[in-house]
Amino acid sequence: MTPEQRLLRCAASALPAAKVDELLRDGEFDWTVLVQGAFDHGVSGLLCSALMQATPDLMPHEIRGACAEHLRHQGRSALAAARQMLTVLDHLKAFGIEAIPFKGPTLAVSAFGALGLRSLRDLDFLIRKEQTQSCLDALRELGYTHERTLTPHQWQAFLDYAGEEILFGSGLPIEPHWHFAPRTLSFELDYEALWSRARPRPFLDRELLCLAPEDELLAVCLHGGKEQWVKLKWVADVAAFVERHPALDWAALQRRASAQGVARVLRLGLALARNLLDAPLPAEVTRWVDADPHAVRLCGELHRRFFEPRQACSIYEFNALHWHMRERAADRWRYLVRTLTQPRTQHFTDVAIPDRLFGLYVPYKVLHDYAALPLWRRYKRHRTQASGPAAQEQADAPS
Repeated sequence: MTPEQRLLRCAASALPAAKVDELLRDGEFDWTVLVQGAFDHGVSGLLCSALMQATPDLMPHEIRGACAEHLRHQGRSALAAARQMLTVLDHLKAFGIEAIPFKGPTLAVSAFGALGLRSLRDLDFLIRKEQTQSCLDALRELGYTHERTLTPHQWQAFLDYAGEEILFGSGLPIEPHWHFAPRTLSFELDYEALWSRARPRPFLDRELLCLAPEDELLAVCLHGGKEQWVKLKWVADVAAFVERHPALDWAALQRRASAQGVARVLRLGLALARNLLDAPLPAEVTRWVDADPHAVRLCGELHRRFFEPRQACSIYEFNALHWHMRERAADRWRYLVRTLTQPRTQHFTDVAIPDRLFGLYVPYKVLHDYAALPLWRRYKRHRTQASGPAAQEQADAPS
């Protein structure tokens, strides 16, 4: 591991400032590489905060000044995003639509204790599935629209599959979710029970309906699992949340995760937070995490390649990780069947099939995703092998 990677891990963890001082004192850093890594992994705010708490003469003066300015800028942006979120929630409430914000500004406060320490790209909130269309109609009145042009049959298939929609308007994109993950991942959660456990929580100068802490931690782990834990930001979310919530009802969380078939997803998130960022797990939780050898193995694999240069993997490798994250055979087979047969927006835009022949999208998807696309990627790599590193990197980029 390089000095830059060690410092990035330390900054994203709950380790004391003295550890940052030790790394700064012992290492020679390429500050450009360090800063680029922080932005790539979504932890620039955490890095700047850690450096601002370190001994000033252990870093160049201009680095410290840049950290202070970045924290001011990210804090202002986060506050603007929080106000945007409140405007959206108030607008939905006026239409009788209840929404629970998650990730975004509320997670920044509940995990890190400050809006400006967590980078934001969009604003997520959970709605009830039966209110999806009403929510989208209400948000359209507020100026938020999607960029999809789909037939009625395609649109219904998209709603059934995606679990979320991304809308663009003034400020950050917003993402209403009716599920935490796409249908293909087969996270069969009890959303009604989750809604029943939601409680008001202070946020800025008001109270917001928020997930129960145990449900919020599970949602964070589900998101990391969905995204295959490729960013340090998502591991840091888990580590910081665990540290700031010492009174979590771990027994209830473990029981719910096991009943819903997502215990391994939770175990994997907790194991990564512990092994990468020294998250302070209680002894009984550590034993529970380590009781699943498959979760321990997956954690080791992800840990070993965490800071390796990212390359496009085959669709079979990508799907294998999601397969192994599930502990129940029924969920794995549902994942396999749905992944094979569920057409997505990409397929709808690739070829126009009339709604009356909508079922033809299934064989098209199988041929496109599992035959044509892998062959095309292999062909591109073959063409660029003799063209140098830059061309090879472009060939490895996802299509």
